[in-house]
Amino acid sequence: MWQINEYILANGTAAVSRIICMGILAGLSVADVRCRKIPGLALILGSIMAVGYTFLVGVSHIWLAVGGFLIGFLFVLLSRVTGEQLGYGDSWLLCVLGVYLGTWNMLLLLFAAWMSVALAAMATLAVCRFRRGMTLPMIPFITIGYVIMWADEIWL
Repeated sequence: MWQINEYILANGTAAVSRIICMGILAGLSVADVRCRKIPGLALILGSIMAVGYTFLVGVSHIWLAVGGFLIGFLFVLLSRVTGEQLGYGDSWLLCVLGVYLGTWNMLLLLFAAWMSVALAAMATLAVCRFRRGMTLPMIPFITIGYVIMWADEIWL
């Protein structure tokens, strides 16, 4: 617990922004599980907040934000190619998070998110028959990836 307090005191604005982002992701996770849809207004506001944060406080180099955005944009292209198997809202959220987090944190988040999706898919397969056309909501796993990325930032 002392490490979290030390992190918040040392990082001030960045720590508060991480907490706000966590709250937003938690709310979007609930919406994704219930409705399988992400509110467009939340994505627009998140985009404005991420760009504003990046230019006012954010990443140490603008190219890290651009790299993070491009990683998210690859998922937009993937959504297009796969006929929205990964929804456009999920992909847009990844673009927003990429701008906010930068390249390296975004890659860590994605690694953790996809590993948690794989574990959930295996558990679903083991417990009940995974049927063709069955899908898992993505935002809760992005949130898990964010928590893991943030924990790595705090403790390492």
